[in-house]
Amino acid sequence: MRHLLFRHALLTCLVLLIGCGGTPTTIQPSSEPIPPVVQEEPIDRTIEVTILQLNDVYEITPVEGGKRGGLARVATLRNELLAENPNVITVIAGDFFSPSALGTAQVDGERLAGKQMVAVLNALGMDLAAFGNHEFDIDEDAFLQRLDESEFPYLSGNVFDRAGNPFPNSVPHVVETIPGQPGDTLRLGFIGTTLTSGVAEYVRYSDPILAIEAEVERIEDDVDVLIGLTHLSLEEDIDVATTFTNIDLILGGHEHDNIQVWRGPNLTPIVKADANARTVYIHRLRFDPETEDFSITSNLKEITDAIPDDPEVAEVVEAWLEIGFEGFRENGLEPGSPVAVVPVSLDGRDSSVRDHPTRLTALIAEAMLAEADTPELALFNSGSIRIDDVIQPGTVIQYDIIRVLPFGGAILTTEIQGDVLVQVLTQGVANRGTGGYLQTANVEITDEGWQVQGEAIDPARWYRVAINDFLLTGYETNLGFLTDENPGVRRLTEHGDIRLAVIAEMERRYPNP
Repeated sequence: MRHLLFRHALLTCLVLLIGCGGTPTTIQPSSEPIPPVVQEEPIDRTIEVTILQLNDVYEITPVEGGKRGGLARVATLRNELLAENPNVITVIAGDFFSPSALGTAQVDGERLAGKQMVAVLNALGMDLAAFGNHEFDIDEDAFLQRLDESEFPYLSGNVFDRAGNPFPNSVPHVVETIPGQPGDTLRLGFIGTTLTSGVAEYVRYSDPILAIEAEVERIEDDVDVLIGLTHLSLEEDIDVATTFTNIDLILGGHEHDNIQVWRGPNLTPIVKADANARTVYIHRLRFDPETEDFSITSNLKEITDAIPDDPEVAEVVEAWLEIGFEGFRENGLEPGSPVAVVPVSLDGRDSSVRDHPTRLTALIAEAMLAEADTPELALFNSGSIRIDDVIQPGTVIQYDIIRVLPFGGAILTTEIQGDVLVQVLTQGVANRGTGGYLQTANVEITDEGWQVQGEAIDPARWYRVAINDFLLTGYETNLGFLTDENPGVRRLTEHGDIRLAVIAEMERRYPNP
């Protein structure tokens, strides 16, 4: 433009000179070439952010015989993402304090209760966590200690202490400001909520949907992109996506299988990874601050043994593994000790044991029959099995059994009147798909009704039942009536830890050569 203006000024001067009678001056053409007009490339103002998502992680080490999972491998992936883009935010959508096998180890008189998990997530570089319902499996003192040890905040708009106040290191929302070109920013807002299924006395919940509504109204004008970090059922997440059209992405937990669905008027993505870091989600966000155009690309990434361990995180993992194993040794368990050589796989996946019997559930029920005092049948809740894995044929060690039943607990001999027993068994089937689905021994359902040892249940008769102690608390899903306060239930005898009973049963069934 400046070149065109200069030529216009010269021509004006020549006209003035001629009009005034002056002597025209001959302008010699320049021998210098006229430089071409250079069009400047437009500046790319796009701001890119990568979100690394985990959820429902109970093991710091790999699962499936070392083939999948492992937080040291996740750390390697995170470092690779950071090398691509320094704007990486790592989040976990709840459930990691409990339940885990290692977390049950007693060290200095106290269970680890997630201490090992927080230490590894700190080393990995966790940025933000949601509360899962299993965070409240541990007692109040341990829970508060875990919050204090965490180098990352917890996001929740509906979880409070017994006085109705937010827990320490807990916030209802987070706004991350990501810089771009000079003067450009992306304001990335996170809100969080947790399903109301916990039973801990020190926790109070508000309605998760109302909590989200309050936080959306509070920050929607202060953010460019709004993300929900939730630990809700899929149905509840769909409700959120349908109700709040200004939420752009829902990073969820609670289900243990990977999910990616689009729901609501804006087809909001709802994404969940597989439990125990078998997979993680990588979300790449692109935002143009000038046009406010926004896009998300989400990829499910398998964490396998093809990914090497990050050495620093692996060192932390190994240190806590040894601390936990020493705790087991001090309490009569030898986690590395061989128990048996099994010729078949033992399926402990949630999708299996919460739907139907497996070889593993049958083995546990038989162990209960062997431990209890002349029982006629056995009952236990499938939610007590937490391994969410398949034990492969080969040598089984004690730690495998601890992983199967990390809660442990005593086996009880009880008497249950027939009419109550029918009610329990019927509800156990109705609970299919949840931890309240009941696994049994010596029980079957026929067209004529429930039978024990091949005979129809007599509503007036008392039956001797081997049962796990948790199931008699009334805390299991829709089984609040199953307590020894029920006149149709009698507690008789308390026996040893269910894990030791399973070890003994496995040794009997599959002798170690």
